Amino acid sequence: MNLYSISIILLLPLFFGSTFCLFPGAEPDEGDVRHLYPPVYIGVGLGEHAHAIPYLLGWLENLDYPKDRIRLELFILNKEDATIHQVKWWIDSTKQYFKSVKVTEDSENWMESALRNGRLQKSERCLLLSGDTVPTEVNMIQLLSNEKSHVVVSPLFRSIDDSFNIEEPSESLLERKNVREEILSFALPIVINLVSMDSSYLTFDKNNLPYYEGADDPTEVFVTSAKTMGISLWADNQVNYGIFVNPELDIDDRRNTIRYHIADMIADEKPLPFVSRSVRPWQPEATKQGVDKIYLINLKRRSERLDRMQKIFDLLGIEYSLLEATDGQKLEELPDDLKNYHILDGYLDPITKRPMKNGEIGCFLSHYRIWQDVVKNKYEKVIVFEDDLRFSHDGLTRVREVLQDLGASGKEWDLIYLGRKKQSDNEELWIPYHRHLSSVEYSYWTLGYMLSLRGAEKLLASEPLNKMVPVDEYLPIMFDKHPNEDWSSQFENRNLNAFTLYPLVVFPQRYTNQPGYISDTEDSVIVTTKPKNTEL
Repeated sequence: MNLYSISIILLLPLFFGSTFCLFPGAEPDEGDVRHLYPPVYIGVGLGEHAHAIPYLLGWLENLDYPKDRIRLELFILNKEDATIHQVKWWIDSTKQYFKSVKVTEDSENWMESALRNGRLQKSERCLLLSGDTVPTEVNMIQLLSNEKSHVVVSPLFRSIDDSFNIEEPSESLLERKNVREEILSFALPIVINLVSMDSSYLTFDKNNLPYYEGADDPTEVFVTSAKTMGISLWADNQVNYGIFVNPELDIDDRRNTIRYHIADMIADEKPLPFVSRSVRPWQPEATKQGVDKIYLINLKRRSERLDRMQKIFDLLGIEYSLLEATDGQKLEELPDDLKNYHILDGYLDPITKRPMKNGEIGCFLSHYRIWQDVVKNKYEKVIVFEDDLRFSHDGLTRVREVLQDLGASGKEWDLIYLGRKKQSDNEELWIPYHRHLSSVEYSYWTLGYMLSLRGAEKLLASEPLNKMVPVDEYLPIMFDKHPNEDWSSQFENRNLNAFTLYPLVVFPQRYTNQPGYISDTEDSVIVTTKPKNTEL
């Protein structure tokens, strides 16, 4: 071999770099996994997104992808928002983990800048997303990078806004079809395969498209550029990639929406969005929401429910007092003042036609003890919550507003349902000069209600321990809307001023036919009726 040939061999690595060992058919060096993780550029557009930034940054921290293969650029679109301070704080603590991290301000067309920078930095994939998205899938980059047959793929995120309704949950909302389907519109986030030759013609800048006469909107320009090159846009719905907060909502609604939705995820025991280690989400100060006391009823042996409700209350800013529920499995341990109860003669469950159960006795006594506490301490108004509920969107705002309306109108009230199951077809009517208050007919459930001092006094005055029925039967009896006249006739002064809110504030965490449903009231033994005034 002559000197010239040797020189060529020695110079080859300088021209081909690390890719020389990876020519077609060659095996990578042992431990070299770079070929499995193509270099990725991530561009993020951030405006008024301080409410979502802690979760987006938390996802970036927890990505299941080598960070030394990721170049990250954060585009600040509104310097007046707290977003920029959160981002700069975060970068100082995490930039060493990524290949590079850059903050760009005052970009007129951030998506075009991101696409151009991804190309210049020799990235193979370009991921663009906005601060309105909260990713929860840590494998998202790898899943989308593995898709080599499509130039542009958009991972679908579930949109959340103030219109989501949990009164009648639909299983179809929880199921995701294992499909990729072609779409005609554009939506962030998207992944662009920069290795594909066709992708070099994609653009967000109208000046790059000859004879373009469409709108200036970069997204419309992008769709037109794709159509011009015959590039299909694909939506990937194989995985639950995360949630999307409607940017058309005002900033306060977006803050509330994401908090209430995460509270709903806690109720469902779903995996929660990641939270950044250095940028924490804002939470409101815990308050009593305008009442004197908020009770949370919880069985001591149901600590997992207490933990779940505590997280929800912390997230929504609810200051509560725990009341340890009377356990229907331990009625023999009742104090003397509660032992001499008597079940209403002839009581049978209206649906199953069975006698009362121990769990129903425990439930009634738990609420009874709260009524006693209200009267003892002269609380003017309280809220009672059970530990198996979830909140509807902006439910606490409706609580505060109904209190404002009651204060302004001076209307007398004793009990207001915050959550219930209507059992009657009779019409319910709006109360004049109130935004959310309605008359109420025969209803079930006591998972949430507001109670006045006068209402507690009325509930105790009827001496219900002498003729006990389940508590969600007792309340309609006391506001004289119960269909069973024989039961109602056993109680005098059925003059409880009861109302309900529309929309309701709380709903059950799970319904009877849903997986994971547990009822300590129903899952208990039937009581053997005992004579009056005898000890257990």
